[in-house]
Amino acid sequence: MTEEPSRPIEVTARADLEQERERRVLSLHDRRGQDLYGFALGLGLLDEEAADAVQETMLRLWRELASGKDVRDLDAWAFRTTYHLVVDQHRLRRRLAGSLGRLAARSGDYAADPADSADAAALWQTIDGLPERQRAVLYLRYRADLPFDRVGFVLGITSSAARSHATNALATLRRRLGQEES
Repeated sequence: MTEEPSRPIEVTARADLEQERERRVLSLHDRRGQDLYGFALGLGLLDEEAADAVQETMLRLWRELASGKDVRDLDAWAFRTTYHLVVDQHRLRRRLAGSLGRLAARSGDYAADPADSADAAALWQTIDGLPERQRAVLYLRYRADLPFDRVGFVLGITSSAARSHATNALATLRRRLGQEES
């Protein structure tokens, strides 16, 4: 009786690792893809740029996992990577246009979830007028539902700084929304 040839252990292990990598990337995209897209929009990217940022984030995760690095907190890693991609995009815009500040008009506001009320959509539109760091903190904390320690990790600041940005942003929102009601 002859034994059937089997695949070498190395090939099987490599295939298993590739399947696990694919599962992790697809799972992250399914769970957080829309949040990452909204985050990029909220930080001032246009629709296509935001979609590209999410795609680049997933590609970078794939490469990171393929290199053997252990990414334990996929959500925080993805938001941090997307944040850096957005910042890079804004730097590129400034270099190309030769000016500081926001150089490209946004093609539209962040599309609120159908479950959101009109008031919530108006609130997020007001948040778009906040400074970039404050917008990012509010989006990550209240839209993506990340705790302040993960918000801090994503933005490269301490959790205390994230809380401080949120406090300042909320105070500004209260003033602005209070003025609109008057």
